[in-house]
Amino acid sequence: MGKYVRRIVGIVAALLCVGSLAGCGAKGSEPSVSDVADRFSAMKKYDVKPNGDVTTVTASKSGTLYVLAYREDLKKMKAERCTVDGNPMKTSVEDLNYPDSKGKNLFVFAQTKVRQSGSHKLSCTQPGTTELKALFDTSK
Repeated sequence: MGKYVRRIVGIVAALLCVGSLAGCGAKGSEPSVSDVADRFSAMKKYDVKPNGDVTTVTASKSGTLYVLAYREDLKKMKAERCTVDGNPMKTSVEDLNYPDSKGKNLFVFAQTKVRQSGSHKLSCTQPGTTELKALFDTSK
């Protein structure tokens, strides 16, 4: 009897282990490549001058505005030196990067919620860089 009990316990334990691991690769844990591509294609993209010039961001609904810079410039970037409608942006916690047309990636350093549709004024004064991009995401 003890031999069969051990086998049954072993089989049940193995089934429980397989059952608990079955959801590890389930959709929802990590986005697929097509999910990411769809998200990026839905975002509005803006070239932003780092000298304080105003870039008009047009929002058809609420969303999140991100400002990105090249990796080598990130240490010099300060989120609060970018403003939307005069309000300073916040340091971003998003793990978001975006490829430029030259094959280099830009990384997010600032973000803000845009709560109303309409035109919004984005301005960044970021000495030490030549190029910034802004992405407006309405998917969240």
